[in-house]
Amino acid sequence: MGAGHRPELTASLGLLFLYLALMNGHFISVDGVVMWRQALSLVQHQTFRFEPTIWWGSYIYTSSRGVAASLQYMPGVLVFGWLRPYEPTSLTATYDYGLFYGDRLYRVAGAPAWALITATTALFVGLTVRALSRDHRAVLWAIAFYGLGSPALLGARGDFPQPLVAMCWAVGLFASVRLRDGGSNRWQWLCAAAIAYGVLTRPLEGSMLLPAVLLLLLPGWRSSPWRLVGPVAVWAAAVGLTLLINWARFGAPLDFGYGSLAWNIPIWVGFPYALLSPGRGALWQFPAMLLSVFGAIQLWRTGRRLDVIVLAGLPAVLFIESCVFFAWIEGWDWGFRLFQPALPFMAMLAGIGAVKLKGRLAGWLPGVLLAGGLVWNVPAVITDLLGGYAATYDNLASWSNLDAYPPIGAWQFLHHLRALSLDDSAAVDIIWFRAARTTHWLTLAPFTLLLAVSAALWYRAVKVARMAVRDEAITGPSRLT
Repeated sequence: MGAGHRPELTASLGLLFLYLALMNGHFISVDGVVMWRQALSLVQHQTFRFEPTIWWGSYIYTSSRGVAASLQYMPGVLVFGWLRPYEPTSLTATYDYGLFYGDRLYRVAGAPAWALITATTALFVGLTVRALSRDHRAVLWAIAFYGLGSPALLGARGDFPQPLVAMCWAVGLFASVRLRDGGSNRWQWLCAAAIAYGVLTRPLEGSMLLPAVLLLLLPGWRSSPWRLVGPVAVWAAAVGLTLLINWARFGAPLDFGYGSLAWNIPIWVGFPYALLSPGRGALWQFPAMLLSVFGAIQLWRTGRRLDVIVLAGLPAVLFIESCVFFAWIEGWDWGFRLFQPALPFMAMLAGIGAVKLKGRLAGWLPGVLLAGGLVWNVPAVITDLLGGYAATYDNLASWSNLDAYPPIGAWQFLHHLRALSLDDSAAVDIIWFRAARTTHWLTLAPFTLLLAVSAALWYRAVKVARMAVRDEAITGPSRLT
């Protein structure tokens, strides 16, 4: 198939331009701050220790996040290092909100990385769906469900590590499918890289990819046993490197810097809140998940049963694990953040399911579910989490209230379009609007241009997909190259 019949690439580029238009250019969590400052310390000082240290309730000397969660910043830091990063006040026991809003280097070198990561994940979502179903309509639905109708749109603004794990899962899955279906050894290397980077980003979620890969590669293992040995060896090396980094950071291999960890939330508490509550419920954030059931049924009927087990089973395991993990119950987040690595898998199944609906449902249900995800995202990308929503809805009791649903409750914390100061959290939380404070609205020109390019690319992707469907109806489906 020629480059002109690659709607997944065109659609993913459209998402990239959209994400660049919607960047906020600042941090929303201390997780993001320490990931960024770890990259700065490695590039500028060749050490894991922060120079200088930062105060956030206590002195923070190094990052407790996986080292790979900082590596994606390094190219930008190397290119734009001439822009001086914000230097925190390290000797006073006060919260320094300049860390969140005042880093000029992050705006240029850090924030765009998340847009690129999420758009890349969307590309592999589309590639995998095309490998599994050969249906261009399913490809575009899957990319739209993931990139527009799920919290991935929010994740494209940073600054938690889960979107990076999502990319590793999507890349690892696609590489495994291609390798199993007769692809060359290059897919073995890509699969290994995805496993290693996932483990180095978040050891637990990254390690979950390994059994999924092994299951997909199980057919034909007798003729190519090294295809099973390779992922295990890479995973072991990544775990070993993680332990060495722990030793360098905290003085002990098994010290991950988090203190005590526990999975002690009763499942009958965690599960309903994580799935159904307006403030945290995954179905409120990503309603197209409902179509994943139809997609799983379709793949099962076509004989791709191992694919179904991986695509549905891995998100199920992550969901249950996250529901009982003690740290998600309270947190300054939009929605159920710990489930984000599974979004690509759910979107793949939903895309396949969307084109297999029958009757009147096929005409309106996918569009309505996509719109539902978009509605959830709009206030999450326009308003600042730190402007009041996070603190107000940081407890179990509030999550069941209807106003915890961002399209209802988040707008009360938006008071003006243009930021009045550098750390104004009551304004539109898009970098081009924030910059209008000093540019007299001139920065709305690139904002508008980026949106226009995104819309044009999506128009082109839909047109190409329709042409491909028409051509294949005449000539038959093309082989995946």
